[in-house]
Amino acid sequence: LVPAEAEALVRALQGTELSGAGGRGWLQQHECVEKLNMHGILSASTGEEQLLTELLVTYAKIPVLIGELITVEIWKHKIFPVLCRLEDFKPRSTLPIYMVVHHEASIINLLETVFFHKEICESAEDSILDLIDYCHRKLTLLAARSTNGHPGTPMEFHPEDMPSPASMQAVLVPPQELQKQAEMMEFEISLKALSVLRFITDQVESLPPSALTRMLNTHNLPCLLVQLVECCPWSCWEAG
Repeated sequence: LVPAEAEALVRALQGTELSGAGGRGWLQQHECVEKLNMHGILSASTGEEQLLTELLVTYAKIPVLIGELITVEIWKHKIFPVLCRLEDFKPRSTLPIYMVVHHEASIINLLETVFFHKEICESAEDSILDLIDYCHRKLTLLAARSTNGHPGTPMEFHPEDMPSPASMQAVLVPPQELQKQAEMMEFEISLKALSVLRFITDQVESLPPSALTRMLNTHNLPCLLVQLVECCPWSCWEAG
């Protein structure tokens, strides 16, 4: 992306309502996030992510992204399962639903790319507490799956099994199948959340005291991290 295009995409980011998920305006927002996500990955690989970082800080878009992340999380866990249980739910296309499911992964990946920088953490302001809560929820689910004997190892996640947007426009994928794919994404999202949390702890001295209180007193994150190290959900063993 050229600087002017990157700036236009960042300025276009805005909070969306839960009821608007999958709509035309929401899809435009998703496209912006996807482009910024890819731009961030490519820029970070060459050490040139400073422009994106400055734009997100200048236009105060980190709280917007965090709010969007939590909104799509609520949709995925509260609304999506209900849709999958409806017998008369037969949409013409499942592409918008897939986009909403994929949106969470795109946002957390973008945040992982930029949260390495101190100014990004500081620009989150009070919304950093919401992000800490989000990371705690993801890591708790990851630890719970491992403890219950259902480790979300990469062996369960097969990218080739995920449908492409083009194929989903041509073939109507059952919502139940989308729910299964969303569960496969959850492992990758949880690891991204762990990485974001690590960057937050690196910059804890420049964050409000309430952030440290939330991590230590409210959630007792050290205890949760010890459990993750013990169950090691990111490792897998194969017989033979």
